[in-house]
Amino acid sequence: MLNLSMFSDLAKDGSKNGRKNLITAVTDLFLASKNTEAEQVSLLFGDIVMRVLGELEEETRMALSQKVCSHPAAPKDLISSLAKDSIVVAKPVLEQSPVLTNEELAGLAESESMQHLGAIAAREGLDEQVTEALVNHGDEEVLTKVANNSGARMAQQTFTQLVEKARSNTPLLEALVKREDLPEAIIKNLGDMVSDELRERLGKGGENETLATTLAGRAMEEVKARASRVGQSMEQAKKVIKAVRAKKTSLEDAVGLFAKGDKAAELGILLATVNSLPAASISSLIYAKSDKPLIILCKANDLDVSAFKHILTMRARRLGTGVHELNDAMKRYEAFTVDSAKTALAGLRASLAGPLDDPEEEETADAGVFLTKRKRPAVQGS
Repeated sequence: MLNLSMFSDLAKDGSKNGRKNLITAVTDLFLASKNTEAEQVSLLFGDIVMRVLGELEEETRMALSQKVCSHPAAPKDLISSLAKDSIVVAKPVLEQSPVLTNEELAGLAESESMQHLGAIAAREGLDEQVTEALVNHGDEEVLTKVANNSGARMAQQTFTQLVEKARSNTPLLEALVKREDLPEAIIKNLGDMVSDELRERLGKGGENETLATTLAGRAMEEVKARASRVGQSMEQAKKVIKAVRAKKTSLEDAVGLFAKGDKAAELGILLATVNSLPAASISSLIYAKSDKPLIILCKANDLDVSAFKHILTMRARRLGTGVHELNDAMKRYEAFTVDSAKTALAGLRASLAGPLDDPEEEETADAGVFLTKRKRPAVQGS
Protein backbone atom coordinates (compact mmCIF):
# COMPACT_ATOMS: atom_id res chain seq x y z
CA MET A 1 0.00 0.00 0.00
CA LEU A 2 1.31 3.44 -0.89
CA ASN A 3 2.33 5.90 1.81
CA LEU A 4 1.41 9.59 1.90
CA SER A 5 4.74 10.79 0.45
CA MET A 6 4.26 8.56 -2.60
CA PHE A 7 0.73 9.99 -3.04
CA SER A 8 2.21 13.49 -2.82
CA ASP A 9 4.72 12.71 -5.57
CA LEU A 10 1.99 11.28 -7.81
CA ALA A 11 -0.26 14.31 -7.25
CA LYS A 12 2.52 16.67 -8.45
CA ASP A 13 2.57 15.02 -11.88
CA GLY A 14 -0.14 16.83 -13.85
CA SER A 15 0.36 14.88 -17.08
CA LYS A 16 -2.30 12.48 -18.38
CA ASN A 17 -0.11 9.56 -17.50
CA GLY A 18 0.53 11.04 -14.08
CA ARG A 19 -3.20 11.42 -13.44
CA LYS A 20 -3.73 7.83 -14.57
CA ASN A 21 -1.08 6.60 -12.12
CA LEU A 22 -2.62 8.64 -9.29
CA ILE A 23 -6.10 7.28 -9.92
CA THR A 24 -4.79 3.72 -10.18
CA ALA A 25 -2.97 4.13 -6.87
CA VAL A 26 -5.89 5.62 -4.89
CA THR A 27 -8.30 3.09 -6.42
CA ASP A 28 -6.08 0.23 -5.32
CA LEU A 29 -5.90 1.78 -1.85
CA PHE A 30 -9.71 1.99 -1.71
CA LEU A 31 -10.25 -1.57 -2.89
CA ALA A 32 -7.66 -2.92 -0.44
CA SER A 33 -9.15 -1.12 2.59
CA LYS A 34 -10.72 -3.18 5.36
CA ASN A 35 -14.43 -2.98 6.11
CA THR A 36 -13.75 -0.92 9.21
CA GLU A 37 -11.81 1.62 7.14
CA ALA A 38 -14.05 1.59 4.07
CA GLU A 39 -16.11 4.69 4.87
CA GLN A 40 -13.10 6.86 5.74
CA VAL A 41 -11.04 5.68 2.76
CA SER A 42 -14.08 6.11 0.49
CA LEU A 43 -14.30 9.81 1.42
CA LEU A 44 -10.61 10.34 0.66
CA PHE A 45 -10.81 8.31 -2.54
CA GLY A 46 -13.91 10.16 -3.74
CA ASP A 47 -12.43 13.57 -2.99
CA ILE A 48 -9.24 12.87 -4.95
CA VAL A 49 -10.92 11.22 -7.93
CA MET A 50 -13.66 13.83 -8.32
CA ARG A 51 -10.99 16.59 -8.45
CA VAL A 52 -9.30 15.06 -11.52
CA LEU A 53 -12.16 13.06 -13.11
CA GLY A 54 -12.68 15.62 -15.87
CA GLU A 55 -8.99 15.40 -16.83
CA LEU A 56 -8.94 11.61 -17.21
CA GLU A 57 -8.98 9.93 -20.60
CA GLU A 58 -11.92 7.68 -21.43
CA GLU A 59 -9.74 4.58 -21.17
CA THR A 60 -8.78 5.51 -17.59
CA ARG A 61 -12.38 6.30 -16.64
CA MET A 62 -13.46 2.98 -18.12
CA ALA A 63 -10.86 1.06 -16.06
CA LEU A 64 -11.96 2.99 -12.96
CA SER A 65 -15.61 2.12 -13.59
CA GLN A 66 -14.82 -1.57 -14.00
CA LYS A 67 -12.92 -1.63 -10.70
CA VAL A 68 -15.47 0.14 -8.49
CA CYS A 69 -18.75 -0.82 -10.20
CA SER A 70 -19.76 -3.50 -7.69
CA HIS A 71 -18.27 -2.00 -4.52
CA PRO A 72 -21.01 -1.16 -1.95
CA ALA A 73 -18.93 1.64 -0.38
CA ALA A 74 -17.98 3.37 -3.63
CA PRO A 75 -18.39 7.19 -3.40
CA LYS A 76 -21.90 8.15 -4.46
CA ASP A 77 -20.84 11.27 -6.40
CA LEU A 78 -18.32 9.24 -8.37
CA ILE A 79 -20.80 6.49 -9.20
CA SER A 80 -23.41 9.05 -10.28
CA SER A 81 -20.87 10.77 -12.56
CA LEU A 82 -19.69 7.50 -14.10
CA ALA A 83 -23.31 6.45 -14.71
CA LYS A 84 -23.82 9.51 -16.93
CA ASP A 85 -20.53 9.11 -18.81
CA SER A 86 -20.13 7.55 -22.26
CA ILE A 87 -21.62 4.07 -22.45
CA VAL A 88 -18.26 2.26 -22.33
CA VAL A 89 -17.58 3.99 -19.01
CA ALA A 90 -21.13 3.90 -17.64
CA LYS A 91 -22.04 0.31 -18.57
CA PRO A 92 -20.37 -1.55 -15.65
CA VAL A 93 -21.82 0.90 -13.10
CA LEU A 94 -25.32 0.86 -14.60
CA GLU A 95 -25.36 -2.93 -14.70
CA GLN A 96 -23.89 -3.64 -11.26
CA SER A 97 -23.53 -0.74 -8.82
CA PRO A 98 -25.51 -1.24 -5.58
CA VAL A 99 -24.93 2.44 -4.81
CA LEU A 100 -27.45 3.63 -7.42
CA THR A 101 -30.95 3.92 -5.91
CA ASN A 102 -34.18 3.04 -7.69
CA GLU A 103 -34.99 6.76 -7.95
CA GLU A 104 -31.63 7.47 -9.60
CA LEU A 105 -31.99 4.56 -12.02
CA ALA A 106 -35.49 5.70 -12.99
CA GLY A 107 -34.15 9.22 -13.52
CA LEU A 108 -31.31 7.93 -15.71
CA ALA A 109 -33.85 5.94 -17.75
CA GLU A 110 -35.66 9.20 -18.45
CA SER A 111 -32.59 11.23 -19.43
CA GLU A 112 -29.83 9.03 -20.86
CA SER A 113 -29.26 7.23 -24.18
CA MET A 114 -30.86 3.96 -25.26
CA GLN A 115 -27.51 2.27 -24.66
CA HIS A 116 -27.61 3.46 -21.05
CA LEU A 117 -31.20 2.19 -20.73
CA GLY A 118 -30.10 -1.16 -22.14
CA ALA A 119 -27.38 -1.41 -19.48
CA ILE A 120 -29.90 -0.64 -16.72
CA ALA A 121 -32.27 -3.26 -18.16
CA ALA A 122 -29.52 -5.88 -17.72
CA ARG A 123 -29.26 -5.37 -13.93
CA GLU A 124 -29.78 -8.52 -11.88
CA GLY A 125 -32.78 -7.07 -10.06
CA LEU A 126 -35.07 -4.23 -11.14
CA ASP A 127 -37.73 -2.52 -9.04
CA GLU A 128 -41.20 -1.73 -10.43
CA GLN A 129 -40.35 1.98 -10.48
CA VAL A 130 -37.33 1.33 -12.69
CA THR A 131 -39.05 -1.05 -15.10
CA GLU A 132 -41.88 1.45 -15.52
CA ALA A 133 -39.39 4.17 -16.53
CA LEU A 134 -37.57 1.79 -18.91
CA VAL A 135 -40.80 0.73 -20.60
CA ASN A 136 -42.01 4.33 -20.87
CA HIS A 137 -38.79 5.61 -22.46
CA GLY A 138 -37.07 2.59 -24.01
CA ASP A 139 -36.98 1.41 -27.61
CA GLU A 140 -37.84 -2.11 -28.80
CA GLU A 141 -34.42 -3.48 -27.87
CA VAL A 142 -34.64 -2.08 -24.34
CA LEU A 143 -38.19 -3.41 -23.87
CA THR A 144 -37.13 -6.89 -24.99
CA LYS A 145 -34.20 -6.78 -22.60
CA VAL A 146 -36.52 -5.85 -19.72
CA ALA A 147 -38.94 -8.65 -20.61
CA ASN A 148 -36.06 -11.16 -20.77
CA ASN A 149 -34.81 -10.10 -17.33
CA SER A 150 -36.33 -12.61 -14.90
CA GLY A 151 -35.30 -10.39 -11.97
CA ALA A 152 -37.28 -7.40 -13.25
CA ARG A 153 -40.40 -6.79 -11.16
CA MET A 154 -43.28 -5.16 -13.00
CA ALA A 155 -46.64 -3.67 -12.10
CA GLN A 156 -49.65 -4.91 -14.06
CA GLN A 157 -49.83 -1.63 -16.00
CA THR A 158 -46.23 -2.13 -17.15
CA PHE A 159 -47.07 -5.64 -18.32
CA THR A 160 -50.07 -4.23 -20.19
CA GLN A 161 -47.84 -1.73 -22.00
CA LEU A 162 -45.39 -4.45 -22.98
CA VAL A 163 -48.15 -6.68 -24.34
CA GLU A 164 -49.50 -3.83 -26.47
CA LYS A 165 -46.03 -3.13 -27.86
CA ALA A 166 -45.43 -6.85 -28.43
CA ARG A 167 -48.06 -6.82 -31.19
CA SER A 168 -45.41 -5.42 -33.52
CA ASN A 169 -42.33 -6.88 -31.82
CA THR A 170 -41.90 -10.65 -32.13
CA PRO A 171 -38.75 -10.90 -29.90
CA LEU A 172 -40.62 -9.02 -27.17
CA LEU A 173 -43.57 -11.38 -27.49
CA GLU A 174 -41.31 -14.42 -27.20
CA ALA A 175 -39.70 -12.92 -24.08
CA LEU A 176 -43.06 -12.22 -22.45
CA VAL A 177 -44.35 -15.74 -23.08
CA LYS A 178 -41.43 -17.16 -21.09
CA ARG A 179 -42.00 -15.05 -17.97
CA GLU A 180 -43.10 -16.79 -14.78
CA ASP A 181 -44.79 -13.78 -13.15
CA LEU A 182 -47.43 -12.74 -15.67
CA PRO A 183 -50.76 -11.72 -14.08
CA GLU A 184 -53.65 -13.95 -15.13
CA ALA A 185 -55.35 -11.16 -17.09
CA ILE A 186 -52.12 -10.57 -19.02
CA ILE A 187 -51.75 -14.29 -19.78
CA LYS A 188 -55.21 -14.31 -21.35
CA ASN A 189 -54.53 -11.20 -23.46
CA LEU A 190 -51.15 -12.51 -24.51
CA GLY A 191 -52.51 -15.94 -25.37
CA ASP A 192 -55.32 -14.46 -27.44
CA MET A 193 -52.90 -12.22 -29.31
CA VAL A 194 -50.46 -15.01 -30.10
CA SER A 195 -53.06 -17.45 -31.31
CA ASP A 196 -55.17 -15.03 -33.36
CA GLU A 197 -53.78 -11.62 -34.31
CA LEU A 198 -50.11 -12.52 -34.50
CA ARG A 199 -50.74 -15.81 -36.31
CA GLU A 200 -52.74 -13.97 -38.97
CA ARG A 201 -50.16 -11.19 -39.36
CA LEU A 202 -47.17 -13.51 -39.62
CA GLY A 203 -48.95 -16.03 -41.81
CA LYS A 204 -49.96 -13.61 -44.57
CA GLY A 205 -46.87 -14.35 -46.62
CA GLY A 206 -46.94 -18.08 -45.92
CA GLU A 207 -43.28 -18.25 -44.92
CA ASN A 208 -43.93 -17.12 -41.33
CA GLU A 209 -46.80 -19.50 -40.59
CA THR A 210 -44.49 -21.93 -38.77
CA LEU A 211 -43.19 -19.17 -36.54
CA ALA A 212 -46.72 -18.08 -35.66
CA THR A 213 -47.71 -21.67 -34.85
CA THR A 214 -44.60 -22.13 -32.70
CA LEU A 215 -45.35 -18.99 -30.72
CA ALA A 216 -48.94 -20.05 -30.18
CA GLY A 217 -47.80 -23.49 -29.03
CA ARG A 218 -45.26 -21.95 -26.69
CA ALA A 219 -47.91 -19.77 -25.10
CA MET A 220 -50.17 -22.79 -24.63
CA GLU A 221 -47.38 -24.82 -23.04
CA GLU A 222 -46.63 -21.96 -20.66
CA VAL A 223 -50.28 -21.88 -19.57
CA LYS A 224 -50.21 -25.66 -19.00
CA ALA A 225 -46.99 -25.39 -17.02
CA ARG A 226 -48.48 -22.57 -14.95
CA ALA A 227 -51.54 -24.70 -14.19
CA SER A 228 -49.24 -27.49 -13.03
CA ARG A 229 -47.31 -25.10 -10.79
CA VAL A 230 -50.57 -23.80 -9.32
CA GLY A 231 -51.54 -27.38 -8.50
CA GLN A 232 -48.23 -27.96 -6.73
CA SER A 233 -48.61 -24.67 -4.89
CA MET A 234 -52.06 -25.65 -3.68
CA GLU A 235 -50.72 -28.95 -2.34
CA GLN A 236 -48.12 -27.04 -0.35
CA ALA A 237 -50.85 -24.67 0.85
CA LYS A 238 -52.90 -27.58 2.14
CA LYS A 239 -49.94 -28.71 4.25
CA VAL A 240 -49.61 -25.23 5.77
CA ILE A 241 -53.36 -25.08 6.49
CA LYS A 242 -53.23 -28.53 8.07
CA ALA A 243 -50.39 -27.33 10.30
CA VAL A 244 -52.49 -24.32 11.36
CA ARG A 245 -55.44 -26.54 12.27
CA ALA A 246 -53.10 -28.78 14.27
CA LYS A 247 -51.69 -25.66 15.99
CA LYS A 248 -48.19 -26.47 14.74
CA THR A 249 -48.13 -23.18 12.79
CA SER A 250 -49.73 -19.93 13.89
CA LEU A 251 -52.45 -18.34 11.79
CA GLU A 252 -50.34 -15.14 11.64
CA ASP A 253 -47.36 -17.01 10.17
CA ALA A 254 -49.52 -18.73 7.56
CA VAL A 255 -51.24 -15.47 6.57
CA GLY A 256 -47.85 -13.75 6.24
CA LEU A 257 -46.49 -16.61 4.13
CA PHE A 258 -49.37 -16.51 1.64
CA ALA A 259 -49.80 -12.72 1.52
CA LYS A 260 -46.08 -11.99 1.04
CA GLY A 261 -45.99 -14.61 -1.71
CA ASP A 262 -49.03 -13.01 -3.43
CA LYS A 263 -50.90 -16.32 -3.07
CA ALA A 264 -54.48 -15.04 -2.95
CA ALA A 265 -56.11 -18.40 -3.71
CA GLU A 266 -54.19 -20.14 -0.93
CA LEU A 267 -54.97 -17.31 1.49
CA GLY A 268 -58.66 -17.60 0.58
CA ILE A 269 -58.65 -21.32 1.35
CA LEU A 270 -56.90 -20.66 4.67
CA LEU A 271 -59.44 -18.03 5.77
CA ALA A 272 -62.31 -20.19 4.57
CA THR A 273 -61.01 -23.20 6.47
CA VAL A 274 -60.48 -21.47 9.82
CA ASN A 275 -63.93 -19.83 9.52
CA SER A 276 -65.77 -22.93 8.20
CA LEU A 277 -66.85 -21.15 5.01
CA PRO A 278 -66.90 -22.18 1.33
CA ALA A 279 -63.43 -21.63 -0.17
CA ALA A 280 -64.70 -20.41 -3.55
CA SER A 281 -66.68 -17.59 -1.95
CA ILE A 282 -63.84 -16.44 0.30
CA SER A 283 -61.21 -16.49 -2.46
CA SER A 284 -63.39 -14.12 -4.48
CA LEU A 285 -63.51 -11.72 -1.52
CA ILE A 286 -59.73 -11.31 -1.30
CA TYR A 287 -59.73 -8.73 -4.10
CA ALA A 288 -63.30 -7.51 -3.71
CA LYS A 289 -63.78 -3.74 -3.80
CA SER A 290 -64.85 -3.68 -0.15
CA ASP A 291 -62.47 -4.89 2.54
CA LYS A 292 -65.24 -5.30 5.12
CA PRO A 293 -65.63 -9.09 4.74
CA LEU A 294 -61.85 -9.51 5.12
CA ILE A 295 -61.84 -7.43 8.28
CA ILE A 296 -64.67 -9.56 9.71
CA LEU A 297 -62.96 -12.86 8.81
CA CYS A 298 -59.59 -11.85 10.23
CA LYS A 299 -60.85 -10.06 13.34
CA ALA A 300 -63.14 -12.96 14.25
CA ASN A 301 -59.97 -15.03 14.57
CA ASP A 302 -58.19 -12.24 16.48
CA LEU A 303 -55.52 -11.98 13.77
CA ASP A 304 -52.86 -9.48 14.85
CA VAL A 305 -52.52 -6.12 13.11
CA SER A 306 -49.18 -6.86 11.44
CA ALA A 307 -50.53 -10.02 9.79
CA PHE A 308 -53.64 -8.19 8.56
CA LYS A 309 -51.39 -5.49 7.10
CA HIS A 310 -49.71 -8.16 4.94
CA ILE A 311 -53.12 -8.92 3.40
CA LEU A 312 -53.84 -5.23 2.79
CA THR A 313 -50.44 -4.79 1.15
CA MET A 314 -51.14 -7.72 -1.19
CA ARG A 315 -54.53 -6.19 -2.07
CA ALA A 316 -52.94 -2.79 -2.68
CA ARG A 317 -50.45 -4.25 -5.17
CA ARG A 318 -53.23 -5.80 -7.23
CA LEU A 319 -55.93 -3.13 -6.86
CA GLY A 320 -53.63 -0.12 -7.08
CA THR A 321 -54.88 1.39 -3.81
CA GLY A 322 -52.73 3.94 -2.02
CA VAL A 323 -51.30 4.43 1.45
CA HIS A 324 -54.31 6.52 2.53
CA GLU A 325 -56.77 3.69 1.83
CA LEU A 326 -54.48 1.16 3.53
CA ASN A 327 -54.19 3.30 6.66
CA ASP A 328 -57.98 3.78 6.77
CA ALA A 329 -58.48 0.02 6.59
CA MET A 330 -55.95 -0.50 9.40
CA LYS A 331 -57.82 1.99 11.60
CA ARG A 332 -61.14 0.22 10.95
CA TYR A 333 -59.54 -3.12 11.78
CA GLU A 334 -58.09 -1.86 15.06
CA ALA A 335 -61.42 -0.25 16.03
CA PHE A 336 -63.47 -3.40 15.34
CA THR A 337 -63.82 -5.75 18.33
CA VAL A 338 -63.46 -9.53 18.20
CA ASP A 339 -66.96 -10.02 19.63
CA SER A 340 -68.50 -7.72 16.99
CA ALA A 341 -66.58 -9.58 14.30
CA LYS A 342 -67.89 -12.95 15.48
CA THR A 343 -71.44 -11.60 15.39
CA ALA A 344 -70.91 -10.15 11.91
CA LEU A 345 -69.36 -13.45 10.77
CA ALA A 346 -72.67 -15.23 11.41
CA GLY A 347 -74.36 -12.74 9.07
CA LEU A 348 -71.60 -13.18 6.51
CA ARG A 349 -72.11 -16.94 6.53
CA ALA A 350 -75.79 -16.41 5.70
CA SER A 351 -75.02 -13.90 2.93
CA LEU A 352 -72.59 -16.30 1.22
CA ALA A 353 -75.48 -18.67 0.60
CA GLY A 354 -76.88 -16.16 -1.90
CA PRO A 355 -75.92 -12.97 -3.79
CA LEU A 356 -73.62 -10.69 -1.79
CA ASP A 357 -75.39 -7.56 -3.00
CA ASP A 358 -79.12 -8.34 -2.91
CA PRO A 359 -81.18 -5.36 -4.14
CA GLU A 360 -83.92 -6.32 -1.63
CA GLU A 361 -81.61 -5.74 1.32
CA GLU A 362 -81.40 -2.47 3.24
CA GLU A 363 -78.68 -1.23 5.56
CA THR A 364 -79.17 -0.86 9.31
CA ALA A 365 -76.65 0.46 11.80
CA ASP A 366 -75.00 -1.96 14.22
CA ALA A 367 -73.07 -1.27 17.39
CA GLY A 368 -69.73 -1.79 15.67
CA VAL A 369 -67.71 -0.34 12.79
CA PHE A 370 -69.79 -1.68 9.91
CA LEU A 371 -73.36 -1.82 8.70
CA THR A 372 -75.21 -5.13 8.63
CA LYS A 373 -78.07 -5.94 6.29
CA ARG A 374 -81.55 -7.27 6.82
CA LYS A 375 -84.33 -8.13 4.39
CA ARG A 376 -86.99 -5.55 3.77
CA PRO A 377 -90.39 -6.79 4.85
CA ALA A 378 -92.63 -7.82 1.98
CA VAL A 379 -95.17 -5.17 0.97
CA GLN A 380 -98.77 -6.26 1.49
CA GLY A 381 -100.66 -6.85 -1.73
CA SER A 382 -97.59 -6.82 -3.97
